[in-house]
Amino acid sequence: MLLFDGVFLLRPQLVALWEMRVFVSVAFEEALERARSRDQALFGSAAEVERRYRDRYVPAQQLYLAAAHPIQHADVIVYNDELQRLRWEARPR
Repeated sequence: MLLFDGVFLLRPQLVALWEMRVFVSVAFEEALERARSRDQALFGSAAEVERRYRDRYVPAQQLYLAAAHPIQHADVIVYNDELQRLRWEARPR
């Protein structure tokens, strides 16, 4: 068994390659909040982390969601907004 973890793995060119597809969902604001605390040392400041997320990460994710519809292809959706209360949904193919 191989497990692949990464962004944009459910795009049309790849979606048929996976036997099981898991999509991890988190609100953009929650992802940004986590990045602020996690990535400040890497990028130098919370403002720089926020700039990078708002200018690059969020628009790229929005484009991916609109174009590839990864949730529609997922066998399992993990709702990762509350770390202490993860929820998930298994979906029939």
